[in-house]
Amino acid sequence: MPLAQVDLSTAWSNASTEAKRNLLMEGFYGPDHYRISFFFSKVRRDSLHPEVYHIWGKNRYKKVITPFEGTCTVNRFAALPDTAYMENSRQLRAYTAFAEYTLREDPSTRGAGVYSGKAMLDFAVNSHNQARQVTFTGIDLGLDNPTKGSGLLFQGVWRDNRTGRQQPASWSSNFLVIVPKALEKIGLGSRADTIYPELAEYGWNEWYENDEWWADSPKPSLNL
Repeated sequence: MPLAQVDLSTAWSNASTEAKRNLLMEGFYGPDHYRISFFFSKVRRDSLHPEVYHIWGKNRYKKVITPFEGTCTVNRFAALPDTAYMENSRQLRAYTAFAEYTLREDPSTRGAGVYSGKAMLDFAVNSHNQARQVTFTGIDLGLDNPTKGSGLLFQGVWRDNRTGRQQPASWSSNFLVIVPKALEKIGLGSRADTIYPELAEYGWNEWYENDEWWADSPKPSLNL
């Protein structure tokens, strides 16, 4: 089946064997590289334009949670050279999808803006024509891989709706591949699990948080 006919919705949602329970993506925002987190709650392929994927989700920056929606448009595919993905002891050919994205924050929220830029997704297609994001941690792929082995990478800018001011923003299914050099120098991305006190200023108090900030608050039950 031609790749253009394969539905990548699940893969764009950051769904992979490794990410079954945690679909969160982490990254860096602004010149100070402060931590930012993204969650895609739903991704749906457009019925008339199959290269377009509609995205709904939320991001969190400095404990402020903002909903957004937008699109991711695939413009080309490329086979990953000399790489394969194993599924049920079967080798599957791996590919990268290159796309452009636009994610618009809810305009009714304070300080809302628009994220836009380029996205890259590594994926494999099984015998049932189902696409899954794949990662290549631990193999000799190196920086030649567009996603740097992470499986899913977004790079671009955020633009303020009111002022037009822009800030750099990038996030990934594995933030360790995009750690800025300034944060590497104070310990982020090192092999140890230690979080240095200086990193708290950038939002990295802990490696992982289990508060599930992206989950919708349950509606209160009616007590009669």
